[in-house]
Amino acid sequence: MTSDLAITNTLALTMGDGRLGIVDDATIALKDGDLTYVGPANEFDGNPARTIDGTGRVVLPGLVNVHAHTGLTLLRGGAQDVPEIEWMNRALGPLSEAMTTDDEIAGARLGVLEALRSGVTTVGEYAADVSDLVDAVYDPMGVRVVAAETINAVDDAAADLGPDEPYPLDEEQGWAGLERNEDLFDTYADHDRVSCLYGPQALDMVPPELLEEIRDRAVEHDRDIHMHVAQGEREHRQIQARYGADETTVSVLDDLGIVSERLLAAHLHNATPAEREHLADAGVRMAANPSSIAAIDGITPPIAEYREYGGVAGIGTDQAPGPGGHDFLRELRTTALLAKTKRTDPTAFPAWEALRVATIEGAKTLGIDDRVGSLEAGKRADLVVLDLDHPSTAPVVSEPLQTAVPNLIYGANAGLVDTVVVEGEVVLENGMVTTVDEEAVLESANERAAAVFDRAGDAWRAADSELVGRVADGWL
Repeated sequence: MTSDLAITNTLALTMGDGRLGIVDDATIALKDGDLTYVGPANEFDGNPARTIDGTGRVVLPGLVNVHAHTGLTLLRGGAQDVPEIEWMNRALGPLSEAMTTDDEIAGARLGVLEALRSGVTTVGEYAADVSDLVDAVYDPMGVRVVAAETINAVDDAAADLGPDEPYPLDEEQGWAGLERNEDLFDTYADHDRVSCLYGPQALDMVPPELLEEIRDRAVEHDRDIHMHVAQGEREHRQIQARYGADETTVSVLDDLGIVSERLLAAHLHNATPAEREHLADAGVRMAANPSSIAAIDGITPPIAEYREYGGVAGIGTDQAPGPGGHDFLRELRTTALLAKTKRTDPTAFPAWEALRVATIEGAKTLGIDDRVGSLEAGKRADLVVLDLDHPSTAPVVSEPLQTAVPNLIYGANAGLVDTVVVEGEVVLENGMVTTVDEEAVLESANERAAAVFDRAGDAWRAADSELVGRVADGWL
């Protein structure tokens, strides 16, 4: 059997057996973008064109970041340490409104670069005009993307309203977003690395008639919906103002027929336990974003609880302003530790569960687990090789337990990532990305960020978030 590439003499965590699929002395071979052999090294008789010695390394399925707004990465450091009610309109808003399409592309390049360097091979990207990011960032960088087009009908006048005044909705704007979403499905229908979802931003930002149309189209075309759901006090107050004091995001989505196995719901921290159990029973998948929600809301998302209800969940990094960025290995550690403190239980969300959620369950969350998420012959060749001989994870032993598993979750960082393969193509080798000029990405991001913050300065000060006072007091 010939193959394009084989990784030999390695520890493999395949996720192929309902657990971690540990193979101590493994070979992984691939050809034409597919995995062709995953198993014991002594049973492999192939003739690979190229071999990577995996001694002292561990091979995992490529990590899956299920929810991210990478275009906002230029604004890293610009919106954090403020009350939740201020974050969107008074801290982030003045900055994001000063960005151009080219700024968002530069930010996305930086965000995807950071994600790729931490072992991510798939990103659930969520953005307006998301095809710009797919064409300019994801496709040339060789990263798999599940893209959702933001459908948002909120009129610009909303910036001047209080949190209990319903946002004015521009229905024409909302329907235009849906048509961009339809174009997205058409454009990438035959692309190997690009999948698409409908992206109504949130219940308070889209009129119910438009949500019903999205629901009907999703059923008609067998497509899924990626939506922010029950994401905080600001949204809750908007729903009460628009739909009534007794309504919640989940109750209204239920009435609209959106609650089903087609829904990927980001956040859910403002839903009640009963609502979360109902969503899990209905087959709704959860995108948990622990660092983001900790930074913006001061809350730990209920990923451990949701999985106990039988729900499928993945992890996302959300956006850089607030939580800090798109290093997925850092996010895994944060998720595990916050879950333990949330439950006051050190056994909550153990390392082995975190690894499955980062790989096969993340792929299930995005609806692409038939292609990626585990190392199994016949699946697409998305994988990451991590060097275990590193100060943050060494020493690693295999008896009487495999310490690579906890060491990866509680100690790993992006410096361990040695090789990343997506669709059979090596996109990171010897710790360096091969598909983009990293120095140019950083230079562009720095220059553009300085210009965006400068343009936004007056509006940012006028919005008068708590950060403005911190600057005046000499703290920032």
